[in-house]
Amino acid sequence: MKTALVTGAGRGIGRAAAEALVKSGMKVFGLDKDFSESLQGIEPIRFDLTDLNAIPKLIGGLGRLDVLVNNAGIQAALPIERYTDEARSRMLRINLEAPVELIRAASKGMGERGSGRIVNVASVAAYMAHTDLWYGVTKAGVVSFTRSFASYLGPQGIQVNAVAPGPIDTDLLKNAQPERIAQLMRAVYTKRAGRPEEVAEAIRWLALDAPAILNGAVIDVTDGCFLR
Repeated sequence: MKTALVTGAGRGIGRAAAEALVKSGMKVFGLDKDFSESLQGIEPIRFDLTDLNAIPKLIGGLGRLDVLVNNAGIQAALPIERYTDEARSRMLRINLEAPVELIRAASKGMGERGSGRIVNVASVAAYMAHTDLWYGVTKAGVVSFTRSFASYLGPQGIQVNAVAPGPIDTDLLKNAQPERIAQLMRAVYTKRAGRPEEVAEAIRWLALDAPAILNGAVIDVTDGCFLR
C-alpha cells in the first residue's frame, strides 16, 4: 500500500485531497495544527509547520512516503500598509519555507527508491495582482520552487507538480478581502466558487495517475478566472 502525507488536512482542499487519496487505496497521514473534527480513514498528525527544525524528524518517523501534498497555507487578508513583521514572517514560514523543507526531507527516501510524487498547492494569486501582496508573493514562490525541484529531483524518478486553484469554497476564500472575492467571482465561467473536492481530484490525478513525463507542471483549476 502506498503512503501519502497531506498538509493542511484539517479542512478545505487539504481534507478533500486526503479523503480522495484514501478512497484510491492509499494510507494517508493528514497533518494540521489542529483538527476540528475526526477524519475518516486518515491518520491525523498535529504539527506546527513554523517549527522547521522538527520537519526532518517528522518525515523520518513516517516510514516509506510515496506522495507528499503540500497544501497548508495561510492568508492574512491585509493591505500592505497594515502588515506587521510577525504576520509577514509567519506567512513566509508556512507558505514557502515549510513546504521547501518538507520536500527536502521527503525526497531523500523517494530518491533512494527512485520514485515519488510531490504535489504543491499554489494559487491563481501567483499570476495576477492581489490585494494581499505577501500572499501573492508566496504563491508565486510555490510555482517557482515547484519547477526548480522538478528539475532537481526529476533525474531521481520524482515528479513535482502543482495545482493553482481559483476561488474555492473554503475558509481561506471567506476570509479574503471583499474586493478580492468580487474580482474573482466576476470572472469565473460558472459564476460559482469551486468545491474543494474538485481541486482534490486534480491533486489525486497528479499524485497517482499523471504520466511520468508530466513534471514541473502547474495545473490551473480556475474556472476561467485567469487564463494563460
